[in-house]
Amino acid sequence: MRPLITTFCGLIAILCVLFLVHKLLRFGHRDKRLPPGPPTIPILGNAHLIPSHGLHLKFKEWSDKYGNIFSLKIGAGTVIVLSDRRAVHDLIGKRSAIYSERPLDNNSEVAFGGENFAFLHATPSWRAQRKVASQYLAPKSIDDKIAPIQEAETCQLVHDLLETPDQFFAHIKRVTASIAAIAIFGFRAPTVDSHWTTINPTCEPGSYLPIEQFPILKYIPDRWAPSKARAKHCYRAVTAIWVDARKRVEKRRQNGDERSSMADRVLSGEVKFDVPLTPTQLSNFFGTLHQGGADTTSSMVLTHVLYLAKHPLVQHKARLELDCVCGTERMPTWADFKDLPYINCIIKEGLRLRPVSPVGVPHRVSRDDWFDGLLIPKDATIFFPPHALNSPFEDPETYNPDRFLGRPKLAMDYAGSPDYMNRDHYAYGGGRRICVGIHLAERMQWRIVGKLLWAFEIKPAVDEETGKSVNLDLDAYVDGFLMQPAPYKVRFTPRSEKHARIIQQDFKNIEDFLKKWE
Repeated sequence: MRPLITTFCGLIAILCVLFLVHKLLRFGHRDKRLPPGPPTIPILGNAHLIPSHGLHLKFKEWSDKYGNIFSLKIGAGTVIVLSDRRAVHDLIGKRSAIYSERPLDNNSEVAFGGENFAFLHATPSWRAQRKVASQYLAPKSIDDKIAPIQEAETCQLVHDLLETPDQFFAHIKRVTASIAAIAIFGFRAPTVDSHWTTINPTCEPGSYLPIEQFPILKYIPDRWAPSKARAKHCYRAVTAIWVDARKRVEKRRQNGDERSSMADRVLSGEVKFDVPLTPTQLSNFFGTLHQGGADTTSSMVLTHVLYLAKHPLVQHKARLELDCVCGTERMPTWADFKDLPYINCIIKEGLRLRPVSPVGVPHRVSRDDWFDGLLIPKDATIFFPPHALNSPFEDPETYNPDRFLGRPKLAMDYAGSPDYMNRDHYAYGGGRRICVGIHLAERMQWRIVGKLLWAFEIKPAVDEETGKSVNLDLDAYVDGFLMQPAPYKVRFTPRSEKHARIIQQDFKNIEDFLKKWE
């Protein structure tokens, strides 16, 4: 009897082992109902294929090979990549109610403390913060309250470039940070090393444990997982910066200095959230808006300058309009938008060709869904990468603002249109999560690029030894959370003595206006 029991127990043990082996071999396996994708291997799925840099290029490569809707398996997790405009319109747009969550990511939640509303799940707190931000950054609000600030700050930018053109990277960083700081906190950044320029931390915790995809990793002690410590440090450090910024506003207000800014309106009770925020949540709300408004726009302006320096014919076409509308008597303003359509074309082409987030910020689907017979499973991470979606144009890798001559409107007009094939670009995302600062960013870029082209000839720098123009590498980009050009050198040469005098006079006219924000 005992041998029989022993044999039976042995069979049970073998079956259990076989079952576990089977489960392990199936872990990371692609369900046949999912969109196609690269072949998987047991446990890892496709995790071993994910590059550390240039993910947008890999997405495009896989899209060309497996179709415009493909899937990746990362352990237990599923990633769906939409490089199809119709799919983005139907899913991210029409079905946004279930496609507006953020991916489940323990590391990001720790690094942001659940207080960066750009990465919050679709909770009541997110909706409350999104509502306040959308109202403050609506076109009418911007044109009434923020437009004079943008005009004045871009005048200082042009003046700074006239005085110290070799420091253009710093000047561009300063102007976008300063405009954002005035709008959010009521303070400006008069120089590039001022507090309100340098409070733009980028939280890049580095490589981290993919706990959601490989749940067993959550059992690794913190002392053996440096990424966990980095994430906690990131939250503490960034939150301390934004708490300090809010306290500076409170101190100013206590001294009787109340200004027209978002922070002032919230702290005075003029603007209220539908869901109460803690002090750190409020601080990070302000900080999220400031960081988004400063860093992304400066990165895009640097791209515009790089490509303009490489394409003098594009500059020439823009100046034909500028000289017709503004002459040598004044710099362009936003009131000239309809009369200067080529500036808008330049902005669109830069955003199309080099979006600051070429893979986009991922979404998550909250329940099982189907599209064209393909399963999109609950909690799948959804990417709709601008780099791939911006490609359905003739000769897509060529810089050619002329392609947008038939699209004179702003990006939001096309993002909300049912004619998805006529959309200009996807640099601002889509659906309910479309960039809340889209109107501010477009106006800021237009003003800066318009004034720069009116004022200067933008050319590659000259090598002091050879006397020849240095080569500008259009592919030299820093690949991080946001992509921006690697450092490069160009010359800003005033177009004439009269242009230079107008620059100097305009700066004198706005100096006192800007000082009231210091």
